[in-house]
Amino acid sequence: MALTEDRKALVEAILNTLREDPSLLEEFRRLLVPEIVVFLPDLKLIAERQAALEERLTRELSAVWEAINALRAEVAELRQEVRSIAERQERMEQRQERMEQRQERMEKRLDQIEQRQERMEKRQEQMEQRMERMEQRQERMEQRQEQMEQRMERMEQRQDRMEQRQDRMERRLQKLETDVGHLKGTVKEITYRTNFLGYFGFWVLSAEEPWRRLWERIEEALQKGMLTQDELTDLRSADLLWLGVLRRGKFAGQEVLIVAEFSWTVQREDVERALRRASLAKKAGFWSVPLVAGTEWESAEVKNEAIAKGVVCVENGRVDPLDWDAILTLWRPDEETQNQRLG
Repeated sequence: MALTEDRKALVEAILNTLREDPSLLEEFRRLLVPEIVVFLPDLKLIAERQAALEERLTRELSAVWEAINALRAEVAELRQEVRSIAERQERMEQRQERMEQRQERMEKRLDQIEQRQERMEKRQEQMEQRMERMEQRQERMEQRQEQMEQRMERMEQRQDRMEQRQDRMERRLQKLETDVGHLKGTVKEITYRTNFLGYFGFWVLSAEEPWRRLWERIEEALQKGMLTQDELTDLRSADLLWLGVLRRGKFAGQEVLIVAEFSWTVQREDVERALRRASLAKKAGFWSVPLVAGTEWESAEVKNEAIAKGVVCVENGRVDPLDWDAILTLWRPDEETQNQRLG
């Protein structure tokens, strides 16, 4: 049950007095103990009752403190609410002052509006007269607009026919560009196939009967399970497979397989095909080297990435990189693959 304000004040006054004078606290305890305890000879019983009394007093004091704390919290909330009300009142007064100032400005503005309205009424009369003339002119304009719409309709029909014709021309041009791209790539492939020794004979010479030995070894790899049928088909789809013997460098006399892809403009897809098919040739037991050649490259970034991955890059007849030993070391087959082929 909540304490009333008077009771709370009385309890707080009693507690403050007991804190200030310890002798009164002892007297308070003595008065609370029933008189019959004084006459009990059993000191143990007295001590137990005294302990129980102290515990009871502690609980009651704790309850009193809880009530005091609750009261303090209520007072703090009340003070906060009072401050909030005061702040709101101050804001209301400021707002009222601004409203009064705004009202004064509105009154002045209304006076100006009334004056302006008078001028507008005079102008309106002039505008009405002008509008009559405009309506007459508009009628003439509508007749002319109708003629223009008919003409525009004929123009739109003609434009539709022109757009359809343009679409057909664009499709034909796109097909022509695609065909020319294929033709240019085919020409480049034929050029490199025909003049392969002219471009790369400085490093690699054709081996004796290269094509028969090449396909025999590829079929042998298929029979031994070193390649699947799909991998064999992919490898045979390379633009050029050139089996030859190295003429220079520390690997001179070794047989290598050049796996080449040709395109007029070399793109990233050409590099990826060369790398994939050279890896298949290496898997089949060849000492393979990927090569990509074209008149130009899609970007310097694509070319640099290809060189970093060990691809011989040819741009308009110029070969990069010139360090074949590093390329050959990178693509040299391991002993396990060689043993599997020889076994």
